[in-house]
Amino acid sequence: MKKISEKVLGRLVIVTLAVVLLAGVFGCQKAPIQDGDVDQELTVADLEIKGTIKFTENTAGSSEADLLAPKAIVASFERTYPGTKVVFESADRSSFPARISSGDIGDVFWVDATDMHNYQANHNALMPLDAYIKPLDIDLGEVFSGAIDVGKVDGRLYMAARNIGEHILIYNADMLDANGIAMDNTQAMKWDDFKAICKQLTVFADDGKLSQVGASLKVWWHPIFQVFFRGFGGQWIDSKEHKVTISDSTEVMKGIDELFTGLQEGWIYPEDIAGGISGSLGDMYKGITDTYSQACFKNFGDLSWTSSYGTAYDALKINWDFCPFPALPTHTVSTGATGYVVYNRTKNPNAAAAFALHFLTEDGQRAYHGQTGGNVPLVKSLSHEDFWHEKGSAWSDKNYDAFVSYPDQTLPTNVVTLAPQEVADLFSTSAMQALFTNVLSGRMDVLTAFNQLQTKANEKWKTIMS
Repeated sequence: MKKISEKVLGRLVIVTLAVVLLAGVFGCQKAPIQDGDVDQELTVADLEIKGTIKFTENTAGSSEADLLAPKAIVASFERTYPGTKVVFESADRSSFPARISSGDIGDVFWVDATDMHNYQANHNALMPLDAYIKPLDIDLGEVFSGAIDVGKVDGRLYMAARNIGEHILIYNADMLDANGIAMDNTQAMKWDDFKAICKQLTVFADDGKLSQVGASLKVWWHPIFQVFFRGFGGQWIDSKEHKVTISDSTEVMKGIDELFTGLQEGWIYPEDIAGGISGSLGDMYKGITDTYSQACFKNFGDLSWTSSYGTAYDALKINWDFCPFPALPTHTVSTGATGYVVYNRTKNPNAAAAFALHFLTEDGQRAYHGQTGGNVPLVKSLSHEDFWHEKGSAWSDKNYDAFVSYPDQTLPTNVVTLAPQEVADLFSTSAMQALFTNVLSGRMDVLTAFNQLQTKANEKWKTIMS
């Protein structure tokens, strides 16, 4: 046998290395983009839901108990579709953008509303789910509309919500009892009735500082300020016309004036920003040092808050409970949700879509919310069952029905569901905290502040559309 020359051997090595490198490159290439289009005449059987998918759950700050809920819905899905296998993966949401870019993210992964819009608008990473609704026989009529609306971008459903996050109030029942006030916590109080109670409960010390306040609200927060923007029939944002209307709307300004009147008169306390307010109002607010014992009503955003709030009330030996957010003349309830999306480069789109949409079924919701780490079910048929309550705790008798009290009045909380991210950023937490602080400190009047915000938003939106 002839020996291969060193020169030829060298060439063979180079060619071999090149083949290996090319194989590696093509092996790492992302799968084709799935458009999510499905023939509406297909059935579940036609879709042949089977095979393996990866499920990437955000576990930043989560405990082992929190993981029981997502693992339970994995088991429920695999029972519903016996030919499937879901590989559960824990990850920190901060890694998701890089993993989306590299193609390493799960077929189905966790998002909030802001992430969803970002991943679709800036990464083109999501597969729409709405075409799968009919073939999978998902009954959207049984799902609270607010949870569906939170998951839409440009009218198409991208996120299957995992829960309904109807914003409510938590209240100091002892304070009401001490003042002889009887309250039906199963109904939303009319705004004028709520205002009258708050005024009755508000107390000033001799030095002019508040010693007790009717309501402590995060007035700068999306779920709160939007209720007042909408509360007297105003439409403050028009997604079709790409327009923000605040100072130019009598109805919107009526709601804003109601809110600021309460703040200036003292029966609403601006939670979290009071310490940064200067001037006479800042001095007035300094009398409130503990909102659990000194405020009757506090806004309450999510069932997961129960542990921290309930523990705080219990430590002070205060009897407390939940009630719906008060109803302004145009009654709306802010609703948030997080959920799950399908990566549009999944190699198994049918199984991935079926798994994400399993969150909108009774079986999926019962599995997810029956575990520690669950939340409030978004399926109407389960809303008044008690399996998702704080069973076994000292709080099992609280009014959990408040979390599902007005599902037909729910509207999405996050501004990004209504406007592009660049416009929504003008209404961010930090921006609205600064606006409220400036007005309450006397550096700017209400009309000027909101007129400037309206102008900036519309100028930004025009720039985006041009």
